[in-house]
Amino acid sequence: MINETEVNFESPELVSVGLQLRSAREASGLSIEAIADQTFIRPEVIRDLESDHFDSAGGIAYARGHIRTIAKIVHLDADALVQDFERLTGETNRPMIDLLTENNATSPRREFPKLSYKAMSGVAAAVVLGLILIPAIGSFTHSSSKKSPAVIAPQASSDAGDLTAVATKSSDVAVILTGVNGQTWVGVTDASGNQIFSGRVRQGEVKTFNDNQLLYFVIGNAGAVNLRVNGKDLGTPGAVGEVLHLQFGPGQSSQG
Repeated sequence: MINETEVNFESPELVSVGLQLRSAREASGLSIEAIADQTFIRPEVIRDLESDHFDSAGGIAYARGHIRTIAKIVHLDADALVQDFERLTGETNRPMIDLLTENNATSPRREFPKLSYKAMSGVAAAVVLGLILIPAIGSFTHSSSKKSPAVIAPQASSDAGDLTAVATKSSDVAVILTGVNGQTWVGVTDASGNQIFSGRVRQGEVKTFNDNQLLYFVIGNAGAVNLRVNGKDLGTPGAVGEVLHLQFGPGQSSQG
C-alpha cells in the first residue's frame, strides 16, 4: 500500500502524475466517463489517479498499468509518465510477481529446503544398492515362477476398468485464457511461486498455461476473459472491472 503522506510535491524531482493525466485528458476533450468506456477502468479509479491516489487501483502493479493505458489514449509519453510514477511512489520497475505479493494479490513464494551433500550421497548410495539387488531379485522371482503352477486371474470387473481409466488420466492442469471483451492485466504463477506470465491480454488474444501441480491467476478485469480449465469451458469468471484471484489444480474444472 502507498503511504500518501510520504509524497512531497515541493521536491522539484517529483512530478504529479495525476496532474499530467488530468491536463492531458482535458486538452484531448475527453471526460472521465469517456476514458472509462475505452479502458474499462472504473471512473472512480480514474479520478483517484488524477489526484495521485493509487490505492483504489488495487496497488502499485495495477496503478502502473492503468496509468500506461490512459497515457496512450490522452497522447502522453507512457514510458516517461511511468518513470514519474515510480519516482513519486519510490518504486522501481520490479518483477510483477513481487508487486502482486506486496499488494496481497497472490501467495508469497514458498521456500523449499536445500539438500545437503550428505543427503545427496545417501540417495546415490541407495540407487547403487538398488541397481545391484534388483537384478538378483528378478532372477530369483523368475526361477520361482517356473516351479509355481499357473494361476488364472479372475476377469476384471467393470469397476476395475473405471479405476484404470481414472489412473491413466493426465495429472497436469491446463488453462486456456482468451480475451473476449476489451483488455485486462493478468498475473500467473505456479505452485512454487515462480512467475509464468505477467502482462496485458487484449481482446482476441489466447494464452495457454500448463503445470503439473497448481496454477495461480490474478485477473484485473474478470469480465474481459474466457477460461477453459482442463477441457471444460468456464466462461467469463466475473464482471467487468472485477479483480479475481483464482487457482486451479489437476482434474479441477471449477474455480479454486
